Amino acid sequence: MKNKSILIVEDEFIVAHDLRLTLEREGYVIDGVADSFKEAVNQIQLHRPDLVLLDIHLKGKQTGIDLAVVLQKSNIAFVYLSANSNQQILEAAKATEPYGFLVKPFREKDLLVTLDIAFYRHKHSLESELRKRKQLEKQLEVISIITENEREKLLQTALAIQPHIPFDYISVSRNDSGGDGYHGYSFLRIGFEQYQEIGTAQLVTISGLKENELRTILAASPIEEKAGWYNNDEFKTVCRNNPLKRLFAKNFQLESNIEIPLAASTGALYSLSLFSHKSNMYDAGHLSILLPLQILLVKILDSCLFPGAPPVEKKEVANQHLYSETTIPGFEGIIGRSPQLLSVLDLVTQVAPLNTSVLITGESGTGKEMIADRIHHLSDHKGKPFVKINCAALPATLIESELFGHEKGAFTGAMDRKTGKFEQADGGTIFLDEIGEMSLDMQVKLLRVLQEREIERIGGRSAIKINVRVIAATNRNLEKEVAEGRFRLDLYFRINVFPIQLPPLRERQPDIQHLANYFANEISRRFNKPYSGISEEMMDALLAYSWPGNIRELENVMEQTIILNNGINPLVLKRTLHPIAVENSKKVAGNTGETELKTMTDVKNLQHETEREYLISVMKKSNGRIRGAGGAAERLNLKPTTLESKLLKLGITKDDYSNNFGV
Repeated sequence: MKNKSILIVEDEFIVAHDLRLTLEREGYVIDGVADSFKEAVNQIQLHRPDLVLLDIHLKGKQTGIDLAVVLQKSNIAFVYLSANSNQQILEAAKATEPYGFLVKPFREKDLLVTLDIAFYRHKHSLESELRKRKQLEKQLEVISIITENEREKLLQTALAIQPHIPFDYISVSRNDSGGDGYHGYSFLRIGFEQYQEIGTAQLVTISGLKENELRTILAASPIEEKAGWYNNDEFKTVCRNNPLKRLFAKNFQLESNIEIPLAASTGALYSLSLFSHKSNMYDAGHLSILLPLQILLVKILDSCLFPGAPPVEKKEVANQHLYSETTIPGFEGIIGRSPQLLSVLDLVTQVAPLNTSVLITGESGTGKEMIADRIHHLSDHKGKPFVKINCAALPATLIESELFGHEKGAFTGAMDRKTGKFEQADGGTIFLDEIGEMSLDMQVKLLRVLQEREIERIGGRSAIKINVRVIAATNRNLEKEVAEGRFRLDLYFRINVFPIQLPPLRERQPDIQHLANYFANEISRRFNKPYSGISEEMMDALLAYSWPGNIRELENVMEQTIILNNGINPLVLKRTLHPIAVENSKKVAGNTGETELKTMTDVKNLQHETEREYLISVMKKSNGRIRGAGGAAERLNLKPTTLESKLLKLGITKDDYSNNFGV
């Protein structure tokens, strides 16, 4: 078997020389050493290495990040070497999707483990892409021979394409060379695996155009004769030249497009056009998925869009009523159908079957733990342990023992052997919630575990091999944390293999109604109270509110409302919501009226009171309660476990705040 080849791109001679000696000793073939962008490109063209070790800072104007763009397009794996970790460089480096990141100085073992992981990831990413493309090809082959009507066939095609090329709107059409007219279908994505047909009648209604005006637009919108993708300004230019695409974009808030023309044997020209709400959605990789499938796609479109196709009975293809949580198999408990949520669920379905580390980010209360749970249960590990640990809830002195375990007698109080969370999760998944709260010392130890795939109990004498999938979550901006020295850059790249950003509730406004009804139903059932719906005035207030506490805050509001209403009439708000920005202070109802409270973000800016004093004052206002409606955690927009951790760290006890209510 051919030894793997590596090109070293490093402008420090001593570092490059040491790397060469180490790697040759381990059996790697060194294709050369380059200290500039230009020299590296020449070496790559000459040797095409299996992997490039790449310093960010090189001789000349062009950097290692510029070279990474070339490597990315050439599908060559690369690992960054750098001592610089400022935020701007980190963001630029992250955008190139490296296979690893080593922070100087690093141990020889760190280098070798990072290379093993990089080669593994690159190999399996290529195999995964090939498997997915073969799977899509098989699906299209089956669809091409099914006997369903054309609408159903086109919908099945859309469902097959969606996991590979995400879209919010799909249009398929045929223009005849003889000017026979327009034949086509369009579908708007309204839920997970739910689509609504948009025909000429719907376009007339939605756009406000007259039927003859729409016909003029259809006739003036020729099919593109060249495949391509269009993002941002390019898409705007395409829309200016294509009235039909302009109509789609305006009425369905579409901002990018990928187009593939297909030549049929009849002389017709077919068009398959996908659109997204995102402004920078498509690239050459998406087009490369479609192009090899042209024969199959033409076969499907031939059976759906051939001239003179007889009309068929219209089949209901989408539920246009209120979204039900039971309509998404595998995503039980996740409520909504907004494009922002559907994009997240698309990512979950893509990454769940793979043994890839996932980093879930988003504000508090957006549902990060639920997404982690769904990733696990949609994976091959679903029958294995799913172990959760809140990194913020444990003192620094205990977290190492919780994660890795300890031997009997390892320290004072260690009366028995303890199995750590990583060992408990062996064969399954570990969920590291609020990983941004972890101390730098623990970050180093966690990095070693992720690199070497083994743990060592405190007081233990031997390493224990583990096979654990890692899902991490944080409400912090880890890039900013890295830039300010509070989070390790190499650990960030280790956990950020597949990032999933959860949108805040204020950006998911279409889902607020569904969530409110869901919570009201569940809470009414739990309290054994009747439920008669939500009043129009209350729903207007819910839609106008900015939801700084996100889904958790909405659930609390609905619970308060159920308690304060009789259930016979539609629900009305008994406490006023104040639509304010997340970072602003907010008012929370107290026992004696409304008392202005600040979020934890504001605590950092307080000039006249310390964080400790402020937390004590909030605990007093909450009558010593942390959880539940009106509790301190709700007032501060924090998880109860996070607040408990902060109280413990600051040495705040019940004696500090109990004098206000006689406990």
